[in-house]
Amino acid sequence: MSPELLKNKNHYKNVLSIMDSTEWLLFISTFIRRKNLITIIYWTYLFIGLVGGVFILFDYNLVTVESRFWIIGITGGLLISLLVSPVLHELIQVIFFKLYGAKHVKFKWNWSLFRFNVQANDFTLSKWRYYGICLVTFSLFSILPFLLAFYADGAILFTLLSLSFFHALYAMKDLAVCSYLYKFPNCYIYSSEQDKTVFYKTLPK
Repeated sequence: MSPELLKNKNHYKNVLSIMDSTEWLLFISTFIRRKNLITIIYWTYLFIGLVGGVFILFDYNLVTVESRFWIIGITGGLLISLLVSPVLHELIQVIFFKLYGAKHVKFKWNWSLFRFNVQANDFTLSKWRYYGICLVTFSLFSILPFLLAFYADGAILFTLLSLSFFHALYAMKDLAVCSYLYKFPNCYIYSSEQDKTVFYKTLPK
């Protein structure tokens, strides 16, 4: 338990612990499907994005655009969402975690995903701060590219649309955590040095 919560352990209850990637996959697949305000906003955004993407394609007569623009743009957006934006996403979140008291930051190359993983450890974060951090990264790498697509054309347009969509899928881990936190009025996340993530809820005094 974190030092802050240890001092007042009678006021907090451990409601969930996640130890490894298998448990994370189960957690994500469970809570992205829970019906609450967080998931409704997310899936509504994806639906609006789909409608907006169709509007852009037909409004700019892009159906007749040469296939090379489609291929270059969509492939470029996919590569950015696989190799670049996830690292920046994690790095920005880690900077916020560091500002909120994280003691350690680890950089590790993941060969299976062929990218760097950036992870902060040993910190406690309230759910509202976590919501704010997720909003920043989601806005930068999904909402902003989608809005910029309305002012772009050619391969750049397809790159922005592709990046917006694929990064929204990447953010499903954040979505699952936010969805889980939503059911508690007051909840805290604690990430330990042993790669263990613990969720605590505040007990009534």
